[in-house]
Amino acid sequence: MNLRQQFSKYLTLLILLGVEAGAQAEVADKTEWSINSLPGQNEAWCSIVPYLQQNEAGGHPPSRRDEGRWLIGFTHGIIWGRAREIVFDDSGVPNQNDYLSELTWELRRVFVLGIDSIWQGKKSNALEMKFKFAIPKVPVGKMSDYDWFYTDRDWSHWSQSDVKLRWGFLFDFLYEEVLVSSGYFKLKLGAGYHMDWWGWRDELADSLYSTFVQRVDRDIPDKFNRALGDKFRDKSDVLPVGENGIDYWAMYHVPLISIRFSFEWDTISLSALSRIGPSLGITKDHHLRRREFGPDGVFFYDVAIGGPWLDISLELRFEITDRFSFFLRGEYAWLNETRGLTIIVPTNTESPRVGGKVGGFAFQRIGVNALVFWKLGE
Repeated sequence: MNLRQQFSKYLTLLILLGVEAGAQAEVADKTEWSINSLPGQNEAWCSIVPYLQQNEAGGHPPSRRDEGRWLIGFTHGIIWGRAREIVFDDSGVPNQNDYLSELTWELRRVFVLGIDSIWQGKKSNALEMKFKFAIPKVPVGKMSDYDWFYTDRDWSHWSQSDVKLRWGFLFDFLYEEVLVSSGYFKLKLGAGYHMDWWGWRDELADSLYSTFVQRVDRDIPDKFNRALGDKFRDKSDVLPVGENGIDYWAMYHVPLISIRFSFEWDTISLSALSRIGPSLGITKDHHLRRREFGPDGVFFYDVAIGGPWLDISLELRFEITDRFSFFLRGEYAWLNETRGLTIIVPTNTESPRVGGKVGGFAFQRIGVNALVFWKLGE
């Protein structure tokens, strides 16, 4: 190729490049010639850009949980637990054990049914109400009764009964506000009210007593006076098997504050709720065989303010459809040993009398629940 042909080739290439640059400049000056966004892609021409723009704008796509809604549903589950009824020694003498008597009522495989209602505002504030009741008149375990008449260390009287549940009710009211919301995470604070109310009836099954001659002075609580003929755990099968000896119920009222940690996606959420508060406890103990107080025995009422009450629950939620959802919930509740006033009501002509802080109670339970919810309204 000679010099003229090479020059002609380079000149043609420069002309083509100039034409292309001029065309691009003209398109830039005339916006009506620019490339429009593809349909359904906002102002982007590929599907990746909206996702990036959305993240830069802040956060994940709006969740159905951020919309106002009202859910109502059915719950069923199983509870295990126990309630303790206590008579304290108020002699003022230091002892290794402050109990004069302790009864433990079991809750073993108690089946519960109930209704839950959850209203959630558009700002994720929420109001929740729960009511559950236990299947009554079914066996729920044992009741063990220990007494310390001679010594504060070794029990002197014992009996055991089979027990049936008379009733069981649980009620909850809780209002929550979102304190922190970041992405899928929420921190919520709340206030509410809780009630547990349980009743039992026993049937005597076994007993072992010590012969009572003279109670030893509490100044020497670890000894008993054999010279007077006291015998220790020498009488078995004292109580008639199969008879009803004690009816008992316990009710706990608790104002609560709560904190909830939750991770909420569009169709799944996981939350942990913790609540704590003081308790007002009221119990009624009917000893039918204490006939020294009258033909129908004697009633003991204990009233105490204390606690604290503490409960924790873990909850996993699945949004199956826009209207239908399924929850799994595990719960644990504990009431610290609480001591209070005792009122003694005989069934003869004697007047009721009030004791000091000699009566008390404690409580704990654990349970699992499955819930099915339906969204009301639009």
